[in-house]
Amino acid sequence: MSIVADWARKYPMAPRWGRSELLSLRAADGVSISTARLDGPADAPVVIVLVHGFLNSSRSPVVHAFARLLSERVHVVAPDLRGHGRSGGWVTLGALEPLDVDAAVQFAHRTWPALPVVTVGTSLGGVAVLRHAGLIGGVAGTVAISAPAWYDPDTREGARRLNRFVESRSGRAVAARLLRTRVGLMPPVEDVATAVAAIAPAFTIVVHDPDEGYFGDEHARAIYDAANEPKDLWLVPGGGHGGDLLTPELADRVLAEVIGRVTVQ
Repeated sequence: MSIVADWARKYPMAPRWGRSELLSLRAADGVSISTARLDGPADAPVVIVLVHGFLNSSRSPVVHAFARLLSERVHVVAPDLRGHGRSGGWVTLGALEPLDVDAAVQFAHRTWPALPVVTVGTSLGGVAVLRHAGLIGGVAGTVAISAPAWYDPDTREGARRLNRFVESRSGRAVAARLLRTRVGLMPPVEDVATAVAAIAPAFTIVVHDPDEGYFGDEHARAIYDAANEPKDLWLVPGGGHGGDLLTPELADRVLAEVIGRVTVQ
């Protein structure tokens, strides 16, 4: 697939949510957060808040498809993080994104007050859900996919390439114009491990491909080691980074694990 065709598939031609599925939330600092709501079956036992990664949105094909798979068994809330898609604000690389997660979590609690809420996030979304669960809370558990444990722009080639892109004025301009992502300049987030230690008694599941091109498995192991029980580490060799891991197989595994955990609480 050509670069142009891949860009078109992921951005202007990305799948759209139905009008009845879209709503606008507001983060605690006033930023407007565009969000999709997918109602699951009447007997759904849990709500999953699904949070995309950097340069993506809830409409990214893999995120959109994963949300649809999850909604076959649970309710799903899928926000666009600040600076992404239809949301307002600027990307802060994990500093303020937990507020966006919290807006979605609070909406889930208001809409389905009898049900537990679990967050699932990829890459930047993984950092956001981990920091949200540890610093703000209100969830029964969190699943972090391809999340870095610290600011590490030199770890692997993908991270080096991404860092060069977001730190250049031209790169940020391209992101805003072509990738619907508005990047602000914020200090790096360094407290992921500290936040993770405070997640329990909610559960923490860390999902990572040790061979991926952005962050080494030392990140996944550091997050896992920082977490208190209950916790689990799923290594998926060859799975890729972030959205690459959002496969039907992972959807089945996440659903089985999350439903199993919340129904025995």
